[in-house]
Amino acid sequence: MKTLAILILLCASSYGADIITTNTTADITTKISERRDKDGKPDLHVETVYRGKTKVLMIMSHRNKQGVMAVTRNYFVGGKSVLAESDDDGDGFFESVMVFDQVTDDFEMFIRQPDGSVKPISTQTLEATKKQKAVADESGRKLLQKPDMSDKEISDLLQETRQKMESLEKEKQADKK
Repeated sequence: MKTLAILILLCASSYGADIITTNTTADITTKISERRDKDGKPDLHVETVYRGKTKVLMIMSHRNKQGVMAVTRNYFVGGKSVLAESDDDGDGFFESVMVFDQVTDDFEMFIRQPDGSVKPISTQTLEATKKQKAVADESGRKLLQKPDMSDKEISDLLQETRQKMESLEKEKQADKK
């Protein structure tokens, strides 16, 4: 679930990454961004698919704290996110699902069971996730408002955001106990 909550933060952290564009058909374009860690291993990989100029799909892989590449798929209609699913542990099974209201930007979250069925997450976990999204959104706004930020300013912003996210993540973990 935390992968979905930090989706925007990770998109912002891809600032400065290498970008490769691949046309798959005349009207479908895929843009790939990748950032590597100090050892040269992929740390963040983002594939964004467009129909014409409208974003329809984003697949993001990032290294989690356990060193595993977690994956989030985000689906768009009219350029706005409507559904996202996340594989936080990198096992190939997408454990969580988020559905977004395009009008209000509100969302609901579900946990996918091993049999494929879904159940809503607890209210406490949902509220903590909404707070995380607000923190990530604010960080993204700050990055967009000041596109000429130095690497140090970006690093400081991302560190501050990570600390806030980790604090909120502890709230969610307390709910699971």
